[in-house]
Amino acid sequence: MLRFFALLFTIISFNTAASVERTAIVGAMDVEIEGLLPKLTDVEEKTIGKHLFHIGQLNNKSVVVTKSGVGKVNAALTTTLLATEFNVNSIIFTGIAGASAPELEPMDVVISTGLVQHDVDLTVFGSPMGLLDGYDSREFLPSEALVKQALTAAQTALGKEQVTTGIIASGDQFIADKEKVAYLYKEFQAKAVEMEGAALAQVADQFDIPYVVIRTISDKADGSAALTYEEMKKSTADNSVAIILEMLK
Repeated sequence: MLRFFALLFTIISFNTAASVERTAIVGAMDVEIEGLLPKLTDVEEKTIGKHLFHIGQLNNKSVVVTKSGVGKVNAALTTTLLATEFNVNSIIFTGIAGASAPELEPMDVVISTGLVQHDVDLTVFGSPMGLLDGYDSREFLPSEALVKQALTAAQTALGKEQVTTGIIASGDQFIADKEKVAYLYKEFQAKAVEMEGAALAQVADQFDIPYVVIRTISDKADGSAALTYEEMKKSTADNSVAIILEMLK
C-alpha cells in the first residue's frame, strides 16, 4: 500500500511539473548561461539524450535554462525538446554575436526584429538568398511583446545608447571577413551575425511559441574577429545575464 501511494505521488508530481508553463532561456555556449545557473532556486536537472536542462525558479518565475550547442542543428534540436518536453510558453535566446552593421561596437546589444538564415541558397530555382522552400518570407518574426520587453530591460540594465533593434542573420559559419560582413548588411540589412537564432525561430514558429533573440556584440566580424571574440566573450555574456534578470522582474 505504501508503495502504491509513493508511486501515485510520483505520478502526480511529475504531471504537475510537466503542466507548469515555463520561460525557456537558451545560450549556445556554457559562458552564455553559466551566469544564470547560480541564481536558480528549486533546481532540478533533466537529461534527454546528451542534452542537459536546468529547471527551477529565477526571480520567482518558472524557467528552464539550457545550452544548445553551436550551430543551427543544435538550436533546432534544443527548441524541439523545449517545445515537446517542457511546456514552455516563451523562449529567450541570449548570447553573443558579431556586428554586421558598421556603426555597432563590442558591448552593444541587438534585439531581434527579424531573423534570417543567410546560408540558405536556393537561388538556382529563382529564390532569393535566405528563402526556405515553402515559405513566403525569408524573415522569421519574433514576438512583438517580447521584443518590447527585451528592449526595455536592456535599456534599463545597460543604457539606451548601447541598445538597438534589427535583423539578425544566422548561418553555420563563424564570420571573420570584411567582404562577407558587407554582403550580409547589404543583402539582409542584418545588424548582427551568429549561428543559431534563425533556426530556433523556425522551430518556435512551428510550435507557435513566442520568442526573442538578444545578442551582445563581441566583435566586428571582420579580420580581427577571432582575437576580439576571445577577449570579449565573458564580458558580453555578462551583459546578456543582466538583461535576462531585468526581463524576469
